[in-house]
Amino acid sequence: MAKAGVKHHPAMVISISGLNDGEYPFSFDEPAAAIGLDDSFEGNVRVSGELRKVSTQFFLTGTIVARYARACDRCLTDVHREISIPVRLFYGHDLADDSRSGENDDVETRSIHAEQESIVLDEDVRQTILLNVPLKTLCSDGCLGICSGCGTDLNTGRCTCNHGGIDPRWAKLAEVFKKNEEE
Repeated sequence: MAKAGVKHHPAMVISISGLNDGEYPFSFDEPAAAIGLDDSFEGNVRVSGELRKVSTQFFLTGTIVARYARACDRCLTDVHREISIPVRLFYGHDLADDSRSGENDDVETRSIHAEQESIVLDEDVRQTILLNVPLKTLCSDGCLGICSGCGTDLNTGRCTCNHGGIDPRWAKLAEVFKKNEEE
């Protein structure tokens, strides 16, 4: 993200000035920081695909690939993952009144000005990546986590805590369950 007083130069720009109707491939390979992602994203963000122009409308299809690092939500070990996200964007003039906006939910629509010379993908790519990073990160589906008593990583060893006792705050609830089992 741009700091106050520092001018941000877009990293992923597709020139649309003077394009004839047709299909145009594009490809970007830019550092994650260049599009405003924080340092939990590793290396470059790759975006490739095709821009199709028909009259004054532009339809972009492609794939975004990014790497991120997070701590496992159960055991806190570092997890490095790559995500690949399909993207479909529609750019057209004055789309605010267009009845097409609700027709196809998997295509994002963007309005552009008639005199616009390029499409800057930076913010669209950044938001797409952020929305597709899983809310919960696990090192594996079978991650056992850490012991709540001693903090031992249960994936690498056994803890020596005594888990047999019932927390006194839950003792009354345990009695209810015990009564239900006896009946």
